[in-house]
Amino acid sequence: MKFSIDNALVTEFLNKQAGDAASKVVKILKKEMTDEQISKKLKMDINETRSVLNKLHYLGIIDYNKEKEKDSNWYTFTWFLRKERIEELLIEKYKEEQQELEKKLAFEQAYAFFKCTNNGCKKLPFELACEYNFKCPECGGLMEAFDDKEEKKKLKIKIEQIRKLIG
Repeated sequence: MKFSIDNALVTEFLNKQAGDAASKVVKILKKEMTDEQISKKLKMDINETRSVLNKLHYLGIIDYNKEKEKDSNWYTFTWFLRKERIEELLIEKYKEEQQELEKKLAFEQAYAFFKCTNNGCKKLPFELACEYNFKCPECGGLMEAFDDKEEKKKLKIKIEQIRKLIG
């Protein structure tokens, strides 16, 4: 599976993990750059830039080379992108999501559900609805058998989409 850095899923993932500017930082790291160069190019505060770089580094998405300046004894960090790591993290994320959806689907398939006739209340598996004498624990309304074929169908579709995405 190949994810483009411009892909909306990649942008959303990066920004969620490392802040709103993370995808911008990743997009400009086509070659090695110092934090000052990145900050200047994105017109960002240097401290904000360094914060994003550190978050991305913690995730393993970017890495750096460190050189000591002979004149000042200061270190210069030159940052570079590890594009393959983004793909690894996305695959990991979607595998976890797929597992959660499969658990939810198995639960949906294993139980008969009852739902209050008033909208907005939660559905309950038969066993719980029976304990409440088929009266909604939220509002006291009558609970009736609930056909959740549509929900199961949506779960199956989402699981299949993830399977195709991660291969």
